[in-house]
Amino acid sequence: MQGGLGRAVAIAAAISFLSVTDLPIIGVGDAVAQTLELDALGEIPALITADQLTYDENNGLVIASGSVEISQEDRVLLADKVTYDLNADVVTAEGNVTLIEATGDTVFADFVELTGDLKEGFVRDIRVLMADDSRIAAASGTRSGGNRTQFRRGVFSPCELCREDPSRAPLWQIKAAEVTHDQESQDIIYRDAWLEFFGIPVIYTPYFSHPDPTVDRRSGFLAPTVGSSDFLGFSTTIPYYWVIDDTKDLTIAPILSTEQGINLTGEYRQLFENGEIEIAGSATIADRDENDGNVEDDRFRGHIDAEGKFDIDSTWRWGFDVNRTTDDTYLRAFDFNTERTLESTAYLEGLKGRNHAAVRGFAYQGLRSTDVDGEIPIVVPLADYNFVSEPGVGLPGARYTADANLQVLTREEGRDSRRLSLITGYHVPYTSPLGDLYELTAQLQTDGYWVNGVDRNSNDVNPANAPGSDTTGRVFPQLAVKWRYPWARQDGSFRQVIEPIVQGVLAPNGSNPGTIPNEDSQDFEFDDTNLFNLNRFAGNDRVDSGSRIDYGLKWTATFGDEGSAGALIGQSYRFSENRDAFAEGSGLEDQESDIVGRVQLTPIKYVDLLYRFRLDKDDYNADRNEFDLNIGPPALNLDLSYFFISQTQDPETDEFGDREELRFGINSRLSEYWSVGFSHRRDLIEDSSLETAISLAYQDDCFLIEGIAERTSFSDRDIEPEDSVFVRVVFKHLGSVSGG
Repeated sequence: MQGGLGRAVAIAAAISFLSVTDLPIIGVGDAVAQTLELDALGEIPALITADQLTYDENNGLVIASGSVEISQEDRVLLADKVTYDLNADVVTAEGNVTLIEATGDTVFADFVELTGDLKEGFVRDIRVLMADDSRIAAASGTRSGGNRTQFRRGVFSPCELCREDPSRAPLWQIKAAEVTHDQESQDIIYRDAWLEFFGIPVIYTPYFSHPDPTVDRRSGFLAPTVGSSDFLGFSTTIPYYWVIDDTKDLTIAPILSTEQGINLTGEYRQLFENGEIEIAGSATIADRDENDGNVEDDRFRGHIDAEGKFDIDSTWRWGFDVNRTTDDTYLRAFDFNTERTLESTAYLEGLKGRNHAAVRGFAYQGLRSTDVDGEIPIVVPLADYNFVSEPGVGLPGARYTADANLQVLTREEGRDSRRLSLITGYHVPYTSPLGDLYELTAQLQTDGYWVNGVDRNSNDVNPANAPGSDTTGRVFPQLAVKWRYPWARQDGSFRQVIEPIVQGVLAPNGSNPGTIPNEDSQDFEFDDTNLFNLNRFAGNDRVDSGSRIDYGLKWTATFGDEGSAGALIGQSYRFSENRDAFAEGSGLEDQESDIVGRVQLTPIKYVDLLYRFRLDKDDYNADRNEFDLNIGPPALNLDLSYFFISQTQDPETDEFGDREELRFGINSRLSEYWSVGFSHRRDLIEDSSLETAISLAYQDDCFLIEGIAERTSFSDRDIEPEDSVFVRVVFKHLGSVSGG
């Protein structure tokens, strides 16, 4: 029951009394609806509609009966009969009483009685439907103080009622001898209460309270998490959430463990008018395994994860993202993070029209046992400016592009590199009368380097007897013509397009001298996505030098209501070998490249297949295979992934060698609310399991319970292979409980 119920009734009735004395009294038998829209003594105006409106002057009663509707501001009161007793200053509403509040809450009752000042009242057989569909029902309710309602024999539940049988108990509810809704403190308080599942009492408590659905944030303890592991022993996390003000909050969540003591974790968040920040971190005194196998007892361990972003104006923004930890295995041992490399950055960037500018700085932290901290680079600054002109420069549809870059990369131990780069291009599209498409591209890349400690005969970042500083650079022009000729055909609902593609590129050879270090182009992969790129490298330190021809055939088709298919196969032929840029096994080291392509097929709804490949040009054996298959609706869904890659790059620098993995997962939505899943990832070369997991979950509008059992085989110093079980239970409005 809300405060507006009494106000709408009492004020409306009082206004009626002050204004209807000059109206004729309408008898009970009259069937003429009466509507009044009145103001009185500065009160908020109300609109009253009823079949009959009478004033009993002798007894001091104003009575509205028959489909009574009282509207005041955003509140609407409906009832069969509303009476205002002027002498007793009491308002009563009876018969199918409904109050619709401005907040979206709706109150239902059989009988309501309130004093004229709205601070005291009584309601019989009350039901409250809140804006979020939560419900309170009670045999009776008493209102006091204008903002506190006590329900006798009350029930609260946010769960929807059964559509077939609304009288059935919901999934869960709290039933109490007394339920108090304190609207001022926004609390719902229970005394002598039971938590029931499907109407069966499960947990009893003499006292319990939680915020009402209008509360977005509230300071207090959150549900704890419990678990156990070889490293931590038995552990529990007890979070406390502190709402500092409307824009700031802090969560403190200490991890208490029998083996590693106390780990203090926390997260701070703050909103600003133009941005936001989030800072999370942890600190503890715990054991740590070193790279040499020794165990260091009671060492300080911790981490920080801070992120912020701010708008300067409609064009410019700036931000930062800081990720650091005290040692390699800490984040994985305490289950904070599984990353192998941490990246910290700060940036300033602007975007306007077709143009983009950015200045960034990067710092990295390697978490593998083979990482050498002093050889990890620091990049400050990395500045980019990207310009694209409006079309129609010189020729119809032609556009001009310019990409400028400044990079300063330093190391505590090893080589340093400073680079200034400018790539300018002129692009002219053309469509012939026959329908074939051409694109002419003229591009010039100019790079200047000031380096230190670069060995021209080695890509080692910290070479022995490295030379001192030096300056070098290059001018690398490219001229390319791409030709495409799409052929389309439709046969009923089957529509297909066959498109041959040929690209010729003219460029000088030997444009990757050993004096230019390779810092941003080491992660190279030749595949179907970059077959027709002018430069197949991700960065600017390496260029795709030499003249070549790229050719391929693309096919796409659609059929039926949702069927589709597509394929691409292609190859590249270089007029001279390019071993100064492409390593053995990359697929581009010889004049004739490997064959790359993809096949995509969606024959019917709920069936998706993607196959990507790279075939050796000589024997057509696969150097790389990727296969993804997804079959089935949510009721039964199969996800299968296969990945194979032969040893790429130089064997001396390749970290993993040949890799072949298989992952499959089965997920089934057993019903509207129940789902089950199973997944397994396996190393086929080692014939060993990497990860296995099974899950079971129930989720509806008011309740979630999920359990996950997982086995992992990863080990690294103080991280051992482990089996884990995790269970999480979430009650809407009450919070969550988890453990494992």
